[in-house]
This record gives sequence, C-alpha cells and structure tokens, in this order.
Amino acid sequence: MSRKPHDELTQRAFSNLAVVGGYLSSALPSELAARLDLARLKPLTSRSTGPAGHERVADFVYEVPFAGPGSLLLCVLIEHQSRVDPLMAARLYVYTARSLEAWCRAHPRERRVPAVLPLVLYNGRAPWTASRSLQGLNQLPPDLTDEGRAFLPQLRYGLDDLRRHTDLALRRRPLPPLGTVTLLLLRHGRDSREEFLAFLRLHGDAFNALGNRDDWYTAICYIYRTSEASSEEVLEILVPQLEASAREVAVTAAEQLHEQGRKKGREEGREEGREEGREEGREEGREEGREEGRAEGARQFFLRLVRSRFVVTDEVEQRVRQASTAELLAWGERFLGATSLEDVFAV
Repeated sequence: MSRKPHDELTQRAFSNLAVVGGYLSSALPSELAARLDLARLKPLTSRSTGPAGHERVADFVYEVPFAGPGSLLLCVLIEHQSRVDPLMAARLYVYTARSLEAWCRAHPRERRVPAVLPLVLYNGRAPWTASRSLQGLNQLPPDLTDEGRAFLPQLRYGLDDLRRHTDLALRRRPLPPLGTVTLLLLRHGRDSREEFLAFLRLHGDAFNALGNRDDWYTAICYIYRTSEASSEEVLEILVPQLEASAREVAVTAAEQLHEQGRKKGREEGREEGREEGREEGREEGREEGREEGRAEGARQFFLRLVRSRFVVTDEVEQRVRQASTAELLAWGERFLGATSLEDVFAV
C-alpha cells in the first residue's frame, strides 16, 4: 500500500490547529507541554530548498511560544512514518538545520534561535528499531570518551509509536474528535481484515463525535482505501453505530468509491481489451499465415498425386491452386478409387 491514504488523513488532521495543540499536549513530556502557550501555535512552511536545488521536506512544522513574559519559542517538527527508517535521526537533523536556516533568514536581526523539537508519529506494525539520536548513527571509535563525544551533535527526537498504545489510551488523550479518530485509524491502518473489523465493533461509535461531513468523509474513505475488509463488511458493522448524518456519508462514500473503481476498471479493461485485441490480431495473423502455408503445401502435394496418374489441364491446375482445405480433402478421398479426372473433380 502507498502512503497516500495515510498522508491525506494526517494532512487534514494536522492542518487543524486545535488538533495539533491537543496532540502536542499529549505527545510531549508533560513538563514541557505545560510550559507552552498552545493557544498561540502557528504552522510554518515545511518546504525549503537546500544546496544544488534539492528540496528538504518535513511533514509538519509549527512554532509555539513558551508561556509567560519574553519571546522564547519552540519549533516542533512532526514527521509521520508508516515504516521504520533506519536513518531517521539523520533526516531529522537535516530538517532541523533547514528549519533554523529559514527562521534566520526571516529574522535577520535576532541573535538567538528557537529550540527545535523533532517528533516522529509512527503507525507501523513492527516496533520502532531505528536509533533515536544522531550519535547512535555515527561511526565512532568504540573507545571514544564521553568528553570526546560531547563535541559531536547529539540530536535526539521524540517517538509516538501508536501501536504501542491501546485504543482506550488514545481515546483518553485531550484531543478534538478529528485528532482522536485520526490516531485510532492510523493505529489500525495496517491491520488484518479480522483485526480491523474487531476494532470497528469496539470503537465505531468514535466516528459520531466528528460532527463534520468533510471529516466523516475523510475518515470513511481512509477506511475503505486501507482496510482489507470490503465496504459491505465495514458498513454492516458501522451503520448500527453511526448517527443518521454519519451513516449517510458512509454509504455515499462507499457508492462513490465503487463508482470510481468501476470507472477505473472499465478504462483499464478497455485498454487491456485493446491490447488483447492487438495481440489476438497478431496471433490470428500468425495462425492464418501458418494455415495458408499448410494449405499451399497440401495443394502442391495433391497436384503431384494427380499428375502421377492423369494428364492435368491448365483449368484443373488453376482449380486446385484456388481450392480450400475441405475441397482438397474431398478430392483426395475420390482420388483413391478414381479412374479419370472426372471421378476426382466430378466435372
């Protein structure tokens, strides 16, 4: 499965600053979260161009001030991952540097920079095994002392591994409904059919809290596009748990996706049919050529047989050269007992 359904879901959720604020308050260490003024959270651009024109992309970047007097800032990078990336610490180091570079360009008179906190939101099935620090990736002499290591960058990042939390724990996080549903769906986005249907039976009611048609549609489409269960199985479980508005969206989304699937299938079928037709035409041409070759050989052989016993006129030879395979077979049977050309050709 591509990352696109996961990306679309997280993009919608993390474009909502209320969701982001609630998420940070639950995912960051409580002491740090309590010092932040999440009401003044604002998104920053997550794209910047590095050397040689290479673009560096972090999934989500936010600036949030610390509470109290002064202008102390924290820059939070959130990177969504569905698979373990062994070099994640190195990637985040680059993203951190690019974010600080962009901030310095925007604030040329400042003499201090924000703290940067990288955070990985992970929803893969396998436990996260990548190093959590840049030094963990460094190739260093094993006997290098702590004093020597102290001079090297040590960037560490936070990890929110959704599969290591329970559904109940995620539902208890202080998040708006869109955030809660997003985390639940990400946690189960790679479930087997049986696991996902069991999740819906226990927590399908969580979708009622969304209360927004677009949010319902995004969540329901994510289910249809990532689950191994059919839309019929999903609806059978969800419909009894959903309120009328959400139920209507679920059914409509299923119908629209089915129609899109049928349309795509028809287009692919037409293209496959055209290709198959071309291939069939080529094969038919080859078969026709082989058949014609066999027929021509049979005509030549039959003429030699006839000439071995009778005098063949130009009219008879022309008739044989234009004969079909069926005619040759019929004439061959007559030839065995024939005493004249008239017996063979019935002329």
